[in-house]
Amino acid sequence: MMLTLKKVWLNEKFYAWMLLVPASLVLLTVRMWPLLQGIGESFTNRRLLNDRPMRFLFLDNYIRLFADRNFWGAAAFTIVYTLGVVVVSYLLGLVIALLMNMEIRGRGVFRTFLMIPWVIPSVVAAYIWRYALNDQIGIVNIMLQTFGITSRPIGFLASERFAQITTIMVGAWKNYPFMGLVLLAGLQNVSQDIKEAARIDGANVFQVFWHVVWPELRGVTAMCTSLMFIWTFNNFDAVFLLTSGGPNHATDVLSIIAYFEAFSRQNVGYATSMATLMLMFMLVVITIYMKIIRGED
Repeated sequence: MMLTLKKVWLNEKFYAWMLLVPASLVLLTVRMWPLLQGIGESFTNRRLLNDRPMRFLFLDNYIRLFADRNFWGAAAFTIVYTLGVVVVSYLLGLVIALLMNMEIRGRGVFRTFLMIPWVIPSVVAAYIWRYALNDQIGIVNIMLQTFGITSRPIGFLASERFAQITTIMVGAWKNYPFMGLVLLAGLQNVSQDIKEAARIDGANVFQVFWHVVWPELRGVTAMCTSLMFIWTFNNFDAVFLLTSGGPNHATDVLSIIAYFEAFSRQNVGYATSMATLMLMFMLVVITIYMKIIRGED
């Protein structure tokens, strides 16, 4: 019996799991308990200040949510915003990664500059862009008028359509360094021998990328786009600091209206029902996406 217990204890897998148990318990306590509490509160009339008795409402919050026009408007823009940021930042990051993977002088300096948007705090980045895009004193409008591209200032944050496009572009600018660095790491793991063999067989630059390099990047692409989708879908500070959901709720995302419901209107139960639906949507989308990627592999 003692010999059996000793063998189990000395087993590497068992030892590894035993080392993971304390951290796992902490994470479960810190992460899972608030999550389960929030899901439970989504079925109640919980208010922020507890100025009335909490009652169980069953599905009333969800029924009210599906009938809320503001919710559907915010949900539509949240999806558009998330996909826009992920796609644009991925394409920018891929171009930057391909350039940084070339044998050029000063690559370390360029990689340092590449990280600048990523390391700038969101608050600083948002206020820099708000100032730069100002229709009266912003450097962007001044340059556009100076070079004769436009005859009058453009309200990048005052027009509904321009505000939506601007929000997506600023989000992509903030996040493309992450994509670039991850894709650059993936590019550096692609075998040079395989690329050289393809060139010897007569493949041009595009064919080498599409048939040799791109398949090697699928795993990295799945990882970085999945993470970026989750981060962007849940993003609050970037949009809130840039437009606060305006003008006329054109750039409202789900996290913003959930914030206003919870902390301005004090409807915590209603806000948590919104957050619960966001969680369910993300789980479904990421599961389907990962199955598609694995199927292609």
